[in-house]
Amino acid sequence: MTENDDAALALLPIAEYEEQVVFAEWRELRQVSSRSLPRMRALMELLDYCPAEAAHRTVGVVGSKGKGTATAYASAAASSGGSRVVTVMSPGVLSNADRIRVAGTAASEDLRRRALERICAARLQLPPATESSGYLAPTGLFLLMGFLVAREVRADVVVAEAGIGGASDDLSHWPLDGVIVTGIFGEHLDLLGPAVEDVARDKSAVITARTQWVVTCPQTPSVQAILQARCQQIGAQLVTPEAARERWIDQAVSHLPVGFAQENAAAGVIAGVTISTSPLTDTHVSKLSAVTRSVRYPGRLSVHEVPAGAGASSVGTGRRCVVDSAVSRTGLRAALSCAEDQFGGAGQVLVCLPPSKDVAGFVAELDGFSGPKVFVEMPGAYVGTPERSEWPAGSGWEWVRLDDLGGQEVHQAQGSAQLLDLLHRADSLAVGTVLFTSLTLRTVGADAAQLFTVSG
Repeated sequence: MTENDDAALALLPIAEYEEQVVFAEWRELRQVSSRSLPRMRALMELLDYCPAEAAHRTVGVVGSKGKGTATAYASAAASSGGSRVVTVMSPGVLSNADRIRVAGTAASEDLRRRALERICAARLQLPPATESSGYLAPTGLFLLMGFLVAREVRADVVVAEAGIGGASDDLSHWPLDGVIVTGIFGEHLDLLGPAVEDVARDKSAVITARTQWVVTCPQTPSVQAILQARCQQIGAQLVTPEAARERWIDQAVSHLPVGFAQENAAAGVIAGVTISTSPLTDTHVSKLSAVTRSVRYPGRLSVHEVPAGAGASSVGTGRRCVVDSAVSRTGLRAALSCAEDQFGGAGQVLVCLPPSKDVAGFVAELDGFSGPKVFVEMPGAYVGTPERSEWPAGSGWEWVRLDDLGGQEVHQAQGSAQLLDLLHRADSLAVGTVLFTSLTLRTVGADAAQLFTVSG
């Protein structure tokens, strides 16, 4: 890419500009190479950006499931204490535009564009990415964008969610004052395994000399032992929500479903209060409860009215939909329970999973479900699609391909008329990969501009 190319890119609409800057190397090399942490370090040096010299305090969030919930509640809790918080989520809720937030609000187009311009100019000075050099990963570039935004807005605190892993993730570039570890299980074993203990060691490697404390959700004994050993080695305090459970924590998360949602949110609240410099007075506790209860994180056991047509302003049909990004049998079970609580149970379940997720577990869990069980195929999705034979073909089992997405990337589609038609059939549970739940949220006109609200 030349300087003339850089200038031409800068004139593109922000979404197209972001696609070109953030995804270019990944699209070219993802089939033959992998992310390059050294290449990211070199890029940051060209940007004159040193993670260790950042003026803000930093909380990193790692784990296999529930990182987004913990990130959201940590950000809300830290904001309630008066800190100016920048949040970096992986992935976004509706699109990449809401990955980076300032005080709960999606970062402005101007902030994002300035960060992209800096990255694009610096990348011009790097040698071209090759199969042997590896590529700049999109999750890492979004992280870097978020930290550049934090520097520009003079953030007090950054809460940053890892993509996959810990030591193997770009989050490892940043020294973390505090770490949240959500439940770790056998996911991405091909990349981080072969055993769940290997996954735990990789993720816990973000606990380094600067880390003062680690908040962990419930773990298996072997994973807990790895976290304890790491904290002892570093000298960091290991905190569990059970041990730290106080009345103010319950006030902040009791509105959430018992289980994973509460556990992840509680870990976030503890981290957000800990990283804040505000004393935990009665006034702060009251504001903490108000701010955390304002959290709106669609796609995590969220309930939506199905419109008659695409767009938030459409007249409703009376149909409702629970949307959840569960990718395991246990998560599906929790989502089915949520639909039961919300509207007496789903009339149908719409599922979209990549082949690397728990397709067999979903099939086994849904075997006793009486309504339609529909696998929704998104053509061209980079996460891939299971073999048709992995989804039963008998009575009640369906497979629908969203051909109306055309040739565009799924994450760029504003919605799907075919999917909307499916949602019109009955009250639904839409569950699976974030790529699918984000499409569902855009189809029903969900709003994700404001993650939480800080007032007063």
